[in-house]
Amino acid sequence: MIYDVFPSAKELESVLKQYVVITSLEDMDKLLFLPNGCNFIIFNRGFDGYIKVYREDKKFPIPKNYSISVKNNKIKKFRLNSDDLISSVELPFIMAELTPIGFYKLFNIEATVLNECFFEIQEEIVEEYFSKLYTHGSIEEELDYLNDALIRLQLLHECNRMCIQDVMDRIVDMYHFEVNVKTLIEDFGCSRSKIEREFKKIIGFTPKNFIYISKFCKTVLAYIEDDCGFNEMEYLYSDYSHMNSVFKKFFGTNPSVVFDDVTSNKIRLYQMRRVQEQL
Repeated sequence: MIYDVFPSAKELESVLKQYVVITSLEDMDKLLFLPNGCNFIIFNRGFDGYIKVYREDKKFPIPKNYSISVKNNKIKKFRLNSDDLISSVELPFIMAELTPIGFYKLFNIEATVLNECFFEIQEEIVEEYFSKLYTHGSIEEELDYLNDALIRLQLLHECNRMCIQDVMDRIVDMYHFEVNVKTLIEDFGCSRSKIEREFKKIIGFTPKNFIYISKFCKTVLAYIEDDCGFNEMEYLYSDYSHMNSVFKKFFGTNPSVVFDDVTSNKIRLYQMRRVQEQL
């Protein structure tokens, strides 16, 4: 899968990480998406396929209409229902990568609905906000249209900063993912049930699971993209054997094999692709 990434409008920074414009399905089977609490709005225009869990038989069918992708703690990849369908997919097509809280803030629907399946966007929302997508003369015009549409959609709901954003910032910036739920409860003066309920509602994960997958994603990128040794990593596991066991849980193999597979282009990791600074 060959694609370019573009930044979203500044007004969308709390809900959208970036746009992904897919220009070719070549080597699609090599591209893996690490779990990090984020997921996608998929503006489908002929992709007849599914998302498959890496090294498992679990599949999630992709709706023919515009939808929000499944969100869980698995590594995933895109697959067509048949390789013969590759020529029927009209390109380019666009996805929008949401922040962990993006789905809830845009649609005011609890994120747990995404744990086991895609969420089809209601017809009335598509008609009101996205009906003119893929009618413009350039990708820049398409993304300007989407920026405007998503800003309007965001304004439908309360868009003030959520407390959970402060919790997430504390997890990342202060604790670097080395924190447990008990400490977060003490920091923010709330009960365990409340903080876990809010995480599940807004992000779709428990705080413990969110910390676990986010730390894993950061570790993979530091190890492979930045070529960091174990002791150089900002987000440390207790020892190398611990890190090794976590890699095996997600990839089915140890970190050195994953590193070799990426550097030899046997697999590609979506999160290693950097955002362009400007359109």
